[in-house]
Amino acid sequence: MTKIERKNVPYSPLIFFFWFLSFAPLYGQNAWNVELLWEYNRGDERYSGSWYYAAPDGQEYALLGAKTGTAIYRLEEPFSELGFIPGPVSNWREITVVGHQAYVVTEGTGMGQGMQVIDLTPLPGSPTLLTTYSATFTRGHIIQRDIYSESPRVYVCGTTSTEGVHILDVSNPAQPVEIGVYQPGYYIHDCHVRGDRLYGAANNQQTLDIVDISDPANPELITTLPDPGLNTHSCSTTPDENYLFLADEADGQPGRIFDISNLDNIHQVAMYTANSASLVHNPYILGDLAILSHNTEGVRVLDIADPELPVEVGYFDTFEGLSGGFMGLWSACPYLPSGRIIGGDRVRGLFVWEFNGPRAARIYGSVRDSISGLPLPQALALINPLNDTLELDLQGKFGKGLLPGAYMLAVYADGYSPKFIPLSLEEQENLTLDVLLAPDNTSGQIDFPGEMPASCLVSPTVFSDFIRIQCLEPSGEWNVSFSDINGIEIFSKKMIGGENFDLASNNWKSGTYFCFFDKIGENRKLVFKVIRINP
Repeated sequence: MTKIERKNVPYSPLIFFFWFLSFAPLYGQNAWNVELLWEYNRGDERYSGSWYYAAPDGQEYALLGAKTGTAIYRLEEPFSELGFIPGPVSNWREITVVGHQAYVVTEGTGMGQGMQVIDLTPLPGSPTLLTTYSATFTRGHIIQRDIYSESPRVYVCGTTSTEGVHILDVSNPAQPVEIGVYQPGYYIHDCHVRGDRLYGAANNQQTLDIVDISDPANPELITTLPDPGLNTHSCSTTPDENYLFLADEADGQPGRIFDISNLDNIHQVAMYTANSASLVHNPYILGDLAILSHNTEGVRVLDIADPELPVEVGYFDTFEGLSGGFMGLWSACPYLPSGRIIGGDRVRGLFVWEFNGPRAARIYGSVRDSISGLPLPQALALINPLNDTLELDLQGKFGKGLLPGAYMLAVYADGYSPKFIPLSLEEQENLTLDVLLAPDNTSGQIDFPGEMPASCLVSPTVFSDFIRIQCLEPSGEWNVSFSDINGIEIFSKKMIGGENFDLASNNWKSGTYFCFFDKIGENRKLVFKVIRINP
């Protein structure tokens, strides 16, 4: 919704005591609702991909790609590294697990290049290198599996032999067999697999290929999703496969959520970034949470119970330097049965976390004329104390995801009495509102600046230290008052015609305020929206 610098709405006095219970993070802290369980740096120069292994006895393990090989850790006290499988030297190494074997690829060259197969069955003893597959490729950027099934297949993307996606059957881990290749003629950087469908991130094409792999020997392109961003990097889908979270490998690009329920009408429904100076590197969706490795912003946890209204509910920042660039957290695997999250920070190594935050609430509603019932899409709806402006569609409908807590919904429209609605939202609550605004039926003239000369002025409309109040009419008396976004009056004064004065605002908080002029004895009203910013 376009910000309105000056808005004319009738005013009825309102003094409202507002108490706010906030679950929001404090600025400057490096963690919120995400608890660090273990951090370990084995002394390698770089780290990258991470994955998990859950043994038949219930013991959980973390696997981490390091510059010189793959490290395996037991996630219990005493915490320890149980094994290390050397491999070609590379800044990035990616891992997945199928059954009781780990499959590892890298773009590094040298002894041992290819897809390494690591046998995890000896754990908690020492894992061993079972074999290295190199029949059809020796280097690959990433390896994936279908996390929603027990399919004995792995998918190796961005190989140096084809640049495409190699599909391998690993039913016999000691003898992987290639059963197909998606080879479009351009580079596929990463992929996400759901049953008979593969989503391939065509990094250099700025597209996402959606591919039918029901016959892996003959993959067929279904459609292509044009990426509005740059360097299409990675993606993940919701459990119902109706939505897809897409990440771009370019600073300044947000993560984007698309509705893919109808492949003939794919459309973007939401965006998210913790800091536009950085980038969302890899998204992982687990149930109604999206776990994001966000480079220099660490791990971020989003509630996507409604993917069109994502809400950040937790984070842990692993990087202490300036935001932006290819530093910080590479990966954040959340698929352990215990719910613990395994992260690989490029420099600091292994992180293991537990998310312990609340789930989000959401409000849905519409703004309508109380008499005709017609929608009022031109209305201004604000959530406070966040000072967020809600987007209204052409039917006057809106939606907003929020943390549990107390809020005020303030709704204004030209020619209508404003409405203030206190909200108290609980975890996972979905509240539906029908906001009915009553037309203002007061008699007498109402000035509309822009349509006729204003009787009073407020300037500037964006201010810091002071704001000037002017009464342009030479006679008469006006009551002038300022209220904050919650309807709480913070200043009032009687003015006479021709008077003007400067109002100091040093002790005002940054945010939106409304200035009301009321002509005494004539029932004429003016309202100005103004914004205070820090000097």
